[in-house]
Amino acid sequence: MRVEHEQSKAVVQRAVPKGCQLAKHVVAWRRAVLEHPSLELIRADARANVLAVVEIICSQQNPASRTWRTTWDWVAAKIDRSRSTVARVIRHLRDCGLLAVVATGRSAGRTPRSTGRAQGEAPVYALIHNTVQPAMEPVELTDTPVPTKWESLSPHAREEVSPKDAAAPRPTRKRAAQRREVVAALSRRTASLWPRHATTEPLTGRMTRRARKETQRAAALELQHEAIVLRQLTTAHVVSVLRPFFEAGWTIADVLTALDWTPQGTRYGFLTVEGIENPGAWLTARMRAWTHPDGTPMRSRDQRVAAEAAQRRAAARAAAERSAARLAASAAVPASAPEPGPRRPFRQRWAAQIAAGQNQAAGAASAP
Repeated sequence: MRVEHEQSKAVVQRAVPKGCQLAKHVVAWRRAVLEHPSLELIRADARANVLAVVEIICSQQNPASRTWRTTWDWVAAKIDRSRSTVARVIRHLRDCGLLAVVATGRSAGRTPRSTGRAQGEAPVYALIHNTVQPAMEPVELTDTPVPTKWESLSPHAREEVSPKDAAAPRPTRKRAAQRREVVAALSRRTASLWPRHATTEPLTGRMTRRARKETQRAAALELQHEAIVLRQLTTAHVVSVLRPFFEAGWTIADVLTALDWTPQGTRYGFLTVEGIENPGAWLTARMRAWTHPDGTPMRSRDQRVAAEAAQRRAAARAAAERSAARLAASAAVPASAPEPGPRRPFRQRWAAQIAAGQNQAAGAASAP
């Protein structure tokens, strides 16, 4: 009876370690994985492997018990990775407090005969997240912005710090500082910076240049929150690439769709996202696929769906107007027209037509 009870509430709660709790929803668990600090410390290819396994977990998990039951071989074949890669990802999620083992897997050879089963059993994992924040040393909160230039401590400043902190400072590049600024801005995010399905252009009226830049920057920041790979770029870089699309009425949801799908409706595979060394070139190439030969943006998928729906409504409205016009024309009978009498039987009408034809032939023969 091991399989029947391994996803029960009591068994799952018993598997949750101390300091963690069962995820209330798969969306909350996915957000906890994406916002976990360990995701920023691993390599790009390892991060792509983690995200691929996370998507499989989100689509395959049991929403009733918040558990995930599968085999490593099935996941490896699904995401086109090796079995050892899947094992490393699951171990990484367990070490980060994001997965808990409810029941280990068992091969068919080790399954007891008393169970009556002749096949193996897949492992079961619970979707969890940490509830206790790690202890951190108190820091002084100041209003000093993140430096965007190379910084170097003066000799007087070095004399005021301890010998442990008096090491030679490392130069900070502008891009790395801006990247930290983006991560800091997203960490302070408490609500959506811009709606997913709202355009940055006003429907009516005019918008000032300053207001347009602010709305596009908010939309780009929200896009960097959704697509983690874009956090390696500055927000200004993301805006510069997406500005023509924002001005064409694209939304954040449209951009996310363009990053995952081609205009022909083909979804990019996981291998095309693995190991992105140049996120700027990757973003430009993905968005260039949605442009015309002259460089103007195409209509997004949502815009296409809206245009097709509007065309169908217009065609239905025109057909209804034509039908109403025909009914009105048939109802408008002239007053001088004689009222139709009762319809004669078919034999009488056929005899009348024959007689009329004979009379017409006789008249044509007697004519000089």
